[in-house]
Amino acid sequence: MQDEFGVIDLASQLVRIPSVTGDEGRLGTFLASWLADAGLRVETTEVAPNRWNVLAVWPSSADREEPLGLLLHAHMDTVPPHGMRDPFAGRVENGHLWGRGAVDQKGGLAAAAAALVAHAQRLSQSGTAAVGLVAVVDEESEHRGSMALARSGLRAERGVVTEPSGLRVVIGCKGTVPLLFRVRGKAAHGCRPWLGVNAVEKAMQLAGHILSQDLPEAQVPGLPNVRGTINLGVVEGGVAYNIVPDRCKLWFDRRTVPGEAQRGVLAEMEALVASLNAADPSARVEVAIARPDWHWEPIAERGLNPTLVPPGSGIADWVDGHHQRIVGHAAERYFTDGYNEMDFMVNDMAIPTVQYGPGDSTLCHTDEETLDVGQLVTCARVYASLIEDAAGLSVQARE
Repeated sequence: MQDEFGVIDLASQLVRIPSVTGDEGRLGTFLASWLADAGLRVETTEVAPNRWNVLAVWPSSADREEPLGLLLHAHMDTVPPHGMRDPFAGRVENGHLWGRGAVDQKGGLAAAAAALVAHAQRLSQSGTAAVGLVAVVDEESEHRGSMALARSGLRAERGVVTEPSGLRVVIGCKGTVPLLFRVRGKAAHGCRPWLGVNAVEKAMQLAGHILSQDLPEAQVPGLPNVRGTINLGVVEGGVAYNIVPDRCKLWFDRRTVPGEAQRGVLAEMEALVASLNAADPSARVEVAIARPDWHWEPIAERGLNPTLVPPGSGIADWVDGHHQRIVGHAAERYFTDGYNEMDFMVNDMAIPTVQYGPGDSTLCHTDEETLDVGQLVTCARVYASLIEDAAGLSVQARE
């Protein structure tokens, strides 16, 4: 297998630099230096102390006011290694790159960076449009990086989120509404439960109401309909087996489909809570937008929204055309049940965007995170083809 862009080595280097959410600074420094050394214009934006987005643009002389022909989007942070063996070894074994972040999503980041640098080093002409790569922080938690990007004023004609898709073209994603229900009862000794109000029991009844609801379904052009989902992920309540618990928390993950909005989901839950409080005043229920790892109010206010490629944008066909040129057959298309930051690209920045990247997304966040390096090399080639076309250059020039 010919790795003309050196993407396998780059991806290994990225995995060897730990960048768990909140600690992306070292990786940001490495990436900014590596891209600048290749002659790209590199701009860093501090999003939080020692945490910055990295934007690389070719050509370096490009007008900052003009829209990019293509913006590749990646994130630098990973979830913690949990029980992984040698999570930051970055070893290549049996045709696979192992380590935390190999799939989610340093493979896609490496493929985009390697392709952009190869484009810059190979071609003396700049084409008719600039192209760029942005690597953001905080994707795995509060999305501060992409919120800062959306507020930056950067414009682009097309976008590709380099999250893992198995080299399939993703035309949309579900949103997620994190819901926290607090149930308050009355404590009592466990031998006299009639003197208290059991908040855990009331919470279980509440969960039954929520989980039995019919959820909306949305049409996706050319694909089967998608339906919203809800998952009860965390239950916290009680202090001892022989005490009637007076408090309980329920954390739900409500996945939304196109046409839904966070404010509508919250309003429905507030109406349910109001009816339950009226029917049973012995317990008090409250609901709010919250996640255990969210401490930054702007993300709770904005929410994480469902996304669908704008009709008539042609972005999916464009990416698929370059995939076919490199791979030899059409790419599968799908709508992902997961969430990714194409939300910010499409909904906030008005950039027609799809998700297309290397790796099996079912391995994200697992102890078996491993990336097929053949797929990684192929992805870099597809990105290079996209970059040269978006820049207004003949993609035949390098053959």
